[in-house]
Amino acid sequence: MFINQRFTIHTSLSPAEVRAKLAEVVEPRKTLRWRWSKSEKPYEGEIGEHSFKISRIINYRNSFLPQIAGRIQPNGAGSEVEITMNLKGLVIGFMLFWLGMVLQFGILFLAAMISEGKFEPAGLIPVGMFVFGCFMPFVGFVPEAKKSKQFLTELLER
Repeated sequence: MFINQRFTIHTSLSPAEVRAKLAEVVEPRKTLRWRWSKSEKPYEGEIGEHSFKISRIINYRNSFLPQIAGRIQPNGAGSEVEITMNLKGLVIGFMLFWLGMVLQFGILFLAAMISEGKFEPAGLIPVGMFVFGCFMPFVGFVPEAKKSKQFLTELLER
């Protein structure tokens, strides 16, 4: 349920060139971003000497937007950029709490139906909510992760 993606980009760019390329498309993170404000760069975050933490700037709400962390390492004549995309910790915590509550209610409904010996269609509601809750992160995370992977690969491969 809690998905992440890892991949490595091999590039002929030096670590300094990789940082420069990233700086062209990453602006500093803002605490509050208005939906209607237009950004000149597609990503926000921090770029360090050997690592970066960024996320895509979007003008809609997506709690499952990938948080992208990367490590830049020299490799021969170029660089190797190891990238990990994860969900925010707060989102993972909320989903664990929410799914845990739904699971508890589902077990209580199931136990009540078994003890009474009759099936109630309402007992399927927690099952549907649990399946929906497990599916939601994939709908929000996977398409965004695919966009970012393609963008970063095209940006850094030369």
